[in-house]
Amino acid sequence: MLSRKASIVLVCLLFLLTAFATGGHAYTVRQATAPAAPDDLLAPESPVQKKVANFSGTARFGAKRIFKVRPRVRQYYGLKSRYGVRPLAILPSIGSKRWEMGAQVMFARTKGTVRYIRGDAYNVSSQGLRDVDLNSDLGLPDHWVVGSYSARYRFRPKWSMQYQIMPIEMSGSGDSDRDFVFGSSNRYGYGGQRNRRSKWERQYHRVGLSYDAIRTYRARVSVVGGYVRVDDKVTLIQPDCCSDIFQSELNMGMAGLEFETALRTGRWWNTLSLECAASAAFGDEAVGSDVSTGLKYRIYLNSGRWGYVKGGYRYLTYKKNYSDARQWSSVVEGGYLQMGFVF
Repeated sequence: MLSRKASIVLVCLLFLLTAFATGGHAYTVRQATAPAAPDDLLAPESPVQKKVANFSGTARFGAKRIFKVRPRVRQYYGLKSRYGVRPLAILPSIGSKRWEMGAQVMFARTKGTVRYIRGDAYNVSSQGLRDVDLNSDLGLPDHWVVGSYSARYRFRPKWSMQYQIMPIEMSGSGDSDRDFVFGSSNRYGYGGQRNRRSKWERQYHRVGLSYDAIRTYRARVSVVGGYVRVDDKVTLIQPDCCSDIFQSELNMGMAGLEFETALRTGRWWNTLSLECAASAAFGDEAVGSDVSTGLKYRIYLNSGRWGYVKGGYRYLTYKKNYSDARQWSSVVEGGYLQMGFVF
């Protein structure tokens, strides 16, 4: 009998336990993370809820976490080609250990004045102390084709060395509307002897160091400094009378800026750009300047090699006052065409 009563009590206990277990509010681990009643929404999370939320990447009610991240924006105002997307205007970058050779033809307007009086010419009237015009008095042509040659070596990505030479040699003849003094006491044109011959020779040398201070995908600004030497020689001959030679040697420092910006880039990386350069020469009791502006068209060849054509306007002037009896001033200006090769 006792064993039967014990069995009945055991069955009743199991029944009660089962009834209490079926009254629970959660059947899964995810449901266990939620509060038991709406009144418990503001209750702090339990350690179990935090672990489950971190593990599953969900919030208290099972919602996914949302992260607002601004994507990285890269703007390309360009066109598509077989090589991808690129800007409409990009300035080619010349790598280090590259050479650039160029040849320029300048359709120049040449003008200037010279004062050269020596010996007994000081005893001449003050009219003889006037400046002599290279064109109207000496008969030199006022328009001439001038050639120049340049070389540049880029030894660092932003550093380069450059050299330029511009030789000028022109001859003229004719008569002058007035008498003038050139050299010694000879008064050219005096006494009806006006048939004369003249010649102007110049050697222009420029050596400089260039540094790209500002460099972007579209433009560059370079600082240039260096040395300029200008050798001028003016010869005047009057047949059956006399001849004189004036010589001027200038050794000057030079500093300037170069600016270039891309205007358009084609499908095959052919680029049209605007190039401007300005430099001032100083020292040796003289002043000078070299200013140019023009359009440059580059053509990509292969393996880092480029060819280009450039055209624009250039202005060069140099002036020195040696004394009241010896002065020199010259201007060479005009349009130019240039061709070059980068290798």
